[in-house]
Amino acid sequence: MTIAENRNSQTPGKRLVLVALISAILITGGSIGWIKFKQEQNKKIQQAQTLLNQVCKTDISNNINVLDTFKQVNEATKLLLSIPNVPGLAYTEAQQELNNFSACIKIVNAKGEFIEAKTLTKKMLGIGKQTILSLQEWQVMHSDLVKAIDLLKKIPADVDIYSKSQQELKKYQHILNLVNQKIQNEQLALNAFTQAKALNDEADELTAKSSNLESLSEAEAKEQDAINILKSIPNGTSLSEKSQQTLSIYENKLRNTQAQIVTITLQPLMKNFSNFASTLDASIGYHEYSKQVNNLQDEFNHLVQESSAINNHPSIKALAKALAEYNDALIVWRYCHEGNCFNSVSAGILDARLVEWLPSYFQIQGVPLTEKYQLQLTPNIFRQKYILLNEALTKIWEQAKQNITEAQSQI
Repeated sequence: MTIAENRNSQTPGKRLVLVALISAILITGGSIGWIKFKQEQNKKIQQAQTLLNQVCKTDISNNINVLDTFKQVNEATKLLLSIPNVPGLAYTEAQQELNNFSACIKIVNAKGEFIEAKTLTKKMLGIGKQTILSLQEWQVMHSDLVKAIDLLKKIPADVDIYSKSQQELKKYQHILNLVNQKIQNEQLALNAFTQAKALNDEADELTAKSSNLESLSEAEAKEQDAINILKSIPNGTSLSEKSQQTLSIYENKLRNTQAQIVTITLQPLMKNFSNFASTLDASIGYHEYSKQVNNLQDEFNHLVQESSAINNHPSIKALAKALAEYNDALIVWRYCHEGNCFNSVSAGILDARLVEWLPSYFQIQGVPLTEKYQLQLTPNIFRQKYILLNEALTKIWEQAKQNITEAQSQI
């Protein structure tokens, strides 16, 4: 029982000794750390003094290694500024050193910033409106210019390099305006080229899936939009030459698409013209002829308004000629139908039908009918020369049929 009590009485004493020992170690360690930290701060001041004395005790105006000097001053300044404002440290001494060398630091920093700005913009010499670079190259140049301008703006007015820095500043700001415009143009060109390519790809996808009229018409619209967008790309960009080459490719594709559209679209119209031409003979009546010509005219007008490709196709020009000739025949026939022609009763008896004659001076839009269609005058029984209506109609219809045949050969 006594032994157990003795052991319990010794335990608190041991704990107190252990706590005291640990506290002593911590205090000793903290003191050593503080002394070491303080020594490091003093060392920084010594290093900064050495660097500043090397630079500032010499003639700065004749220093040819300005950038090296600039780096030394910056390093010394950073060392002095890194010393914290804590009691017991050399903060006051560090601030005093900064004050002592402030004039030197200002001059060296100004010269260093000037040289650094010049270095950043060295590759921009000769840059002008005709210079062509990629968007990325202009953006790098823009970044360097902004840095250079910021450096020059930091140069104080009371240093000797200030006047030169202001001249360079104006020059750089002028170049920056040019670079900004170049970046804008390059971005516009890139956006336009990308958009045009996307439209072209969509058109390719449409024509690959189907070659019906609806798909081809949609592809044509996209191809035309792509071409218009490429034409909007300004000259003097890095994509200008490539856009012109691409434009030529897209225009060829558009012509091929339009040719397919024309072929599909014109086939029904061409068939109607051909069928009409094959039915024209002496048996057709005036009213039926007039009706069919008007129907052809309406169908023709509707198609040419659907697409510029159709309107500009060579076969349309040939069909337009044939249609004009059919209308000329209608004008001639209407003239007689309204009772203006001379009827040859004698000829009618001999031919078992009524023969109608046009006056030799008959004209269409100021052009004599005989001249326009190479018609021969025929004398009647009274030896008066007239134009035989049936011969005129036949001649006009033959010429129209030739134009229809020509149109068929062009699709």
